[in-house]
Amino acid sequence: MASPAKNVRRDSAGQPRPVEALDGVDRQIIDALVADARITNRDLADAVGIAPSTALMRTRSLMERGAIEGFEAKLNLAVIGRAVQALIAVRLRAHDRDQIDTFTSRVPKLPEVLSTFHTSGSVDYLLHIAVRDTDALRDWVLDNLTTDPVVGHTETTLVFKHMPGHSGPLD
Repeated sequence: MASPAKNVRRDSAGQPRPVEALDGVDRQIIDALVADARITNRDLADAVGIAPSTALMRTRSLMERGAIEGFEAKLNLAVIGRAVQALIAVRLRAHDRDQIDTFTSRVPKLPEVLSTFHTSGSVDYLLHIAVRDTDALRDWVLDNLTTDPVVGHTETTLVFKHMPGHSGPLD
């Protein structure tokens, strides 16, 4: 039997409860945490205009409900030696479960891969990677994709600048 999904509230019979809608306070908390995930609970409470105990309770509730999946450090890739970013479109040779599983069990877990997107259309996956330089990029593509028997085609696009979008709730 499959294990129940994480971060899903369940009723007394173990059935998933309907997802609770985000209210204005939830949205303010999320916006504040998106702007600064290291904000103290007291400062978060002040920013939202609620008591610190309420801020803590609401933040924990957002985590339990799956609205907040975690907190991350945002890295300056150039400073840590990964100045070259690329988007790599990958087309698999075949679309059977074995080849998909072979690819997804290995490639997204490689340390250079920042994100993996399973897509529709002419490509199967889009990888966002970061490496030291263009020589390392060439070697990475050769070592990890073009020599992989499940990969049929790749197309690499250099990223000149990454401009993140808004990651908070939509209004």
